[in-house]
Amino acid sequence: MAKKKIRIFYRAPSHVPVWKIMQEAGFMEKHGLEMEMGSLVDKRTRATEGLLTGDFDVVSGNHHSLYARRALKGDPFVHIAQAASEWNQRWMIAGKGVNSVADLKGKRVVMDRLDAHMALNVWLFLTKNGLIDGQNVSLVEGDRKPLERARHVMAGAFDATFMGRTEAERAKKLGANVIEMPRMPMIEGLTATTTTTFVNSHPEEVDGLLKAMVDAIHFFKTRKKDTIDLLNRTCRNILKFQSDEELDEFYDERSKEMQAKPYPSIDAIQNVFQLGVKCVPEIKDFNPLIMWDMHYLRAIDDSGYIDNLYKSGPVANAA
Repeated sequence: MAKKKIRIFYRAPSHVPVWKIMQEAGFMEKHGLEMEMGSLVDKRTRATEGLLTGDFDVVSGNHHSLYARRALKGDPFVHIAQAASEWNQRWMIAGKGVNSVADLKGKRVVMDRLDAHMALNVWLFLTKNGLIDGQNVSLVEGDRKPLERARHVMAGAFDATFMGRTEAERAKKLGANVIEMPRMPMIEGLTATTTTTFVNSHPEEVDGLLKAMVDAIHFFKTRKKDTIDLLNRTCRNILKFQSDEELDEFYDERSKEMQAKPYPSIDAIQNVFQLGVKCVPEIKDFNPLIMWDMHYLRAIDDSGYIDNLYKSGPVANAA
């Protein structure tokens, strides 16, 4: 039987591992699919418009920006799966006199583009801790490279910045003071984003895609050595790992965050919606659940497919 082609584009390199497992371990083929994968890193507008024009089928990402498009224009965007619901940039590089988030009162926190997801996450985290940008803390736009921001903090130009674990470990080796912050629910990472147009006209592809995803997540969580070997072969350059230790740390962090059943958490949806409202305040009364269609995943879950994977132990390669 001929395989059905599905075109998937990712918004950030950190999304690639699960897609690669879906492809390289044979799970797409197992479910009758052939994947064309490409990059839309730093191309938010192209990722948005391309879904509407049908230039591609699924985007991995576009987490907070589509609520306004759906609320104000009725654009048919929809999310159909969420691999993890955790904030990933929760390592604070702290300057002199900063030993906790409370110490940031009256200080300057530097991030990349302030309208980008990473900086908006930090804005929300600070807000939840009583630190209001422009009142008792200042969020400043700075270098897009995390290590450069860490160097600026160490030099005293700013008081803190935030980054992911891999970059934070590199900063620590430079002598930076690194403080791990509490976890915060967030929609980021591998979010399967598409349109109701595609979902309604391609039910077999959606079903196969979600089954391949839960297979790949199970593979990731239960077969560490095989996962690391596959990522080392297919993703090392994309993720820019500088050592085997960094790859191992990446695996350990992601395997804990990844959800066997890729539903979003309600708290994560509420939090990412706050980022959308910050960017476009007039959507504050929109119901963010309108953006989520879980009925395909629910059907797979109700069939026992996911539970049976974990009862049977580590999954073999499909191909």
